[in-house]
Amino acid sequence: MNEYAVSSDTIKDWLFGQALPLWSHAGLDSAAGGFVEALTLDHQPILDVAKRMRVQARQCFVYSYAHKLGWTPPQGDPTALQAAAQGFDFITRNFWNDKAGGFIFSAHRDGSPVDTRVEAYEQAFALFASAWYYEASRDPAALDWAQRIVDWLDANLADPGHGGLRENTQGSLPRRQNPHMHFLEALLALYEATGDRQWLDRAAAIVALFRTRFFDKTSGTLGEFFTADWRPAPGNDGQIVEPGHHFEWVWLLHKYATLTNDDTETHAAALYRFGEAHGRDAEPGAGAGLAFDALQRDGSMHDDRKRLWVQTEAIKAQLARHEHAGDTQAGVNLDTLVAALFERYLNIGGGSWYDHLDRSGRPFGDNAPASSFYHVFLALTEVLRVRGDLAAL
Repeated sequence: MNEYAVSSDTIKDWLFGQALPLWSHAGLDSAAGGFVEALTLDHQPILDVAKRMRVQARQCFVYSYAHKLGWTPPQGDPTALQAAAQGFDFITRNFWNDKAGGFIFSAHRDGSPVDTRVEAYEQAFALFASAWYYEASRDPAALDWAQRIVDWLDANLADPGHGGLRENTQGSLPRRQNPHMHFLEALLALYEATGDRQWLDRAAAIVALFRTRFFDKTSGTLGEFFTADWRPAPGNDGQIVEPGHHFEWVWLLHKYATLTNDDTETHAAALYRFGEAHGRDAEPGAGAGLAFDALQRDGSMHDDRKRLWVQTEAIKAQLARHEHAGDTQAGVNLDTLVAALFERYLNIGGGSWYDHLDRSGRPFGDNAPASSFYHVFLALTEVLRVRGDLAAL
């Protein structure tokens, strides 16, 4: 029997006994629709802020996946599928721009628009929610929305000259790899939900863009900000790299390779090496081993704080390297990082979290943003899956 620093029973209790009930009760806006943007640290809903589309989409994913896993809520609370449906309905009723198309950035609690920007990043998460809501519900309307989104992207944001998606219809600069990473994530989810090869073909184009534009083979790093023709952005922006995105791409590249048999090992290994060499805190203390928010391409520090989501992506990278590359040290790192996650971020109790730590490991911020649940839920369910304990709920 394997001995882990954090047992599978502890992970299951936090996910299914605490976090899912909290965020589908206090975190579900039953009066107005959709999910709340954040909870206070004592678990009270924060209602007087705009609702971002990405948060609705991420929570729709969480509860769609929870439904697939067979989670049963406390008596009287919405089922996982009802919570997911409420989120998907709020998205499609309130965020689509009926005049110009595309999903807007944010809306008031009543669904009226707040920020009408139509960004590539939001479309990627709308696509992700459509994929997972279809996986959970088998509602054909979710696939209709997926097709509507990609058709709109093809007509409005696709860049046939340089590849990839523009940031928005204005072509704002700098261009970013980040929306493409999440677009890849959504396309892989759509393929897994439907078996339709068109989604995998689109995913291949994103991976090709990663290989030729986002990835710098000299430094083994993933760029964040680019010019219109995908050269590193001028000045310091072109030198910024984020360990969390390095780790996230490691997991995605291995997942893509599993679905396609395309060999992604060279790039995944390079990203992982850089993240391990420079991206995690080697100093002793409460913050030891945790991943930093941002670096420079040469490995020097840019931002030594430590967001929650960065740690979850480090966890996913460790398990991907352990599972697919047979890296035994990654398995050791995985156990250490899961323990640090529970000790430093999830120790607030009740299914909530501290979202940001300083370098020394001290939390700051006065709320738990709902946007982070997607990261935590996926990382911990992946840990359970690799351990062989996900099915035994």
